Amino acid sequence: MRKKISLAIIGCGNIASSHIEAFNKLGLSTNHCASRLNSTKVKRFATKYKIKNVWKDPVKLAKNSKSWDGIVLSSSTKSIPKILEILIKQKKPVLVEKPVSIGTKYLSKFKLNSPKFVSVGFNRRFYNTVVEAKKFVKESKGQVLCNMKLPVFVKRKNSEIKKFNNIFENAVHGIDALRYIFGDLEVIYKNKIRLNNFDSGRFAVLKSKKKHICNLIINSNSPDNFSLEIENGIERLLLKPFEKCEIFRGIAVKEPNKKYPLRSYSPKLIRSSHVFEGMKKFKNIKPGFFKQGINFYNKICGSKTKSSANLTDAYKAQKILETIM
Repeated sequence: MRKKISLAIIGCGNIASSHIEAFNKLGLSTNHCASRLNSTKVKRFATKYKIKNVWKDPVKLAKNSKSWDGIVLSSSTKSIPKILEILIKQKKPVLVEKPVSIGTKYLSKFKLNSPKFVSVGFNRRFYNTVVEAKKFVKESKGQVLCNMKLPVFVKRKNSEIKKFNNIFENAVHGIDALRYIFGDLEVIYKNKIRLNNFDSGRFAVLKSKKKHICNLIINSNSPDNFSLEIENGIERLLLKPFEKCEIFRGIAVKEPNKKYPLRSYSPKLIRSSHVFEGMKKFKNIKPGFFKQGINFYNKICGSKTKSSANLTDAYKAQKILETIM
């Protein structure tokens, strides 16, 4: 039986819905909601999820912390810093959606430390596949080699200033996953990718404090999935997409035949997993959100938490992207 707590949420988009659905599966009630000032959508959102108290002004909900034990901030990225500053003053548990802010201008104040009661919604940290990758690196002897692809969609007609905003909003998930797996990373090389006379993205090389090397390709609009590949000289781990994990060891040789008259070689799959394993009852919940919800509940109850990112992590992820882009 979980302790009865009062949750609140600011925002009524798809990500906000994913948070509510995860909380509902946990048996937790969301009692208060708000969106942008005088939003017309928030009432429909409240009706759908049976939220009793609808606030016209998100700032008033943020300030009225006596009404809630924990709050999720899932509004537009542009609106988050102003509301987050109010929430920090309340000194109560906050789960704020990534990336918190585009670039490091706002986040730089958290460069060295972050309020312990604020978590950032980098939900890939709660994927069992990403946890497996972290374990793979930890158990590998010596240096490992990593390749990551982040093919984010970018509108070609956007102005130069805003063109890569989607990279700072979405590719940041991959950057945070890298930091979660490898620890702090240094950009040791970067170069521009230019295809069809268009600035398509960047190629970069990152190095961890333990000398692990990661090749990073941010190639916008590529017909590919986000992916992470790690090799330790004996085995190769592949997340493609991040929701699926495969580990290979050795090579299987297939002799020529009538259909394919050449000898072929393919890696031997030794084990695999995916984010829906053990989640049969929660298969309709967005991956990572259920475990993230448990983590946030534990923070509200004053229990020990692990895995969740903080505002310093958000700053460091944006700093890496700023350096590369």
